[in-house]
Amino acid sequence: MAAIKALLSRNKLIDTLINLRGNARACVYTEPLWGVPVTLYMPLVATYMQALGLSELQIGVVATTFLLSQMVCSLIGGAITDKLGRRLTTFLFDLLAWFVPMVIWMFAQGFTWFLVAALFNGFYRVTENSWGLLMVEDTPSEKLVNIYSLVNIAGLISGFVAPLTAVLVRNYTLVPTMRALYLFAAACMLIKVLLLYFMSKESSLGTQRRAELKGKSIFFAFRGSVDVLKTMLRKKPLMYVLGIMSCVMVIRSASDNFWPLLVTTTLGITEEALPLLSGLRSIAMMVSFLVFAPRLRPQRFHRPMRAALIIMAAIHFLLFLLPRQLAWVVYLGVAAEALALSILTPLFPSLQMILIDKAEKARMFGFSLAFCLFVTSPFGTINGLLSKWHLSLPMLLSALLSLLALFFAGRLSRSLEKVRLDEV
Repeated sequence: MAAIKALLSRNKLIDTLINLRGNARACVYTEPLWGVPVTLYMPLVATYMQALGLSELQIGVVATTFLLSQMVCSLIGGAITDKLGRRLTTFLFDLLAWFVPMVIWMFAQGFTWFLVAALFNGFYRVTENSWGLLMVEDTPSEKLVNIYSLVNIAGLISGFVAPLTAVLVRNYTLVPTMRALYLFAAACMLIKVLLLYFMSKESSLGTQRRAELKGKSIFFAFRGSVDVLKTMLRKKPLMYVLGIMSCVMVIRSASDNFWPLLVTTTLGITEEALPLLSGLRSIAMMVSFLVFAPRLRPQRFHRPMRAALIIMAAIHFLLFLLPRQLAWVVYLGVAAEALALSILTPLFPSLQMILIDKAEKARMFGFSLAFCLFVTSPFGTINGLLSKWHLSLPMLLSALLSLLALFFAGRLSRSLEKVRLDEV
């Protein structure tokens, strides 16, 4: 047993998982209860909306509504998190942001249902703030990349059961399968919310902020917000990180909403293959996380980030140009995209957490998300309009945004040449 433990501890990611304590353990260990069901239904969301009568433009409007809801919730999320505390905010807004829309999606009949669900689902930006702070505020900064990688792996475990979705669609058709998956997701989310609440405790900074705001209205928590926002906007390295994040957010939104339509119509891949492609992406990302994440450090971010963005640009240019007879290349593209995302997804929040002010983490974290969403919110409708002209055009836009993110990465590297991130 000692030999096995010694072998596992050589991988820093596995060693971190084994030795997690406190709130970080509660957040990471319960994450599969969210990640597994969400990853199961996610590949078929766009085709589910289409099957219930939504047009490409309506799907784009739903995506834009979702982003606008996220933007508003990001602006108020920091103050709510400080007032209610990280733990209680996570409990309440996980229910509003996930359990409620999952029930709406399960019974959805048309456009209005998805619009209302998108408004509720946008509340997850509040709980993303509170949950993220609950997880990392009492955690050493050198463990941040590993912890964020573990969170992503927890959400990718479903890659091993993704083929089940394809079997269900084949046997029961798309709409009944999606309704059943949403029911399963709602049940899992309810269990997750309860477990996390009872396994965690308020963080040290959260306790301090609650004490400072005790007996004061929620509006008092917004005092000084303009100064916090100005401070954030003056932080050039942080703004470059947010610029890169904004580009990748638009790219991932296009992948979630329009990539399935492109591959099933223009490229002729069957709907039953979408869960298999999702499973391939999950497995490839998990392997990449295990291999590359232990080697990633925020202090040495530039080369891996640049490589990942070049891969993203190449993939989306390829999808824009890909003819139907080469549709099999989509499988290679999915694996390559998984590699790129396994590098980018743990680096973004790690850099973000290091660069924001320590005393104003909740509000500045919320404002930084709101900034990204303000920039990206029109792109759901823009991609919807582009897809009406040709389904491959959102992929061209994603390729161009990858190049813009690459430019921001170069500026970020230069802005931090004389800065030690472990001392920020």
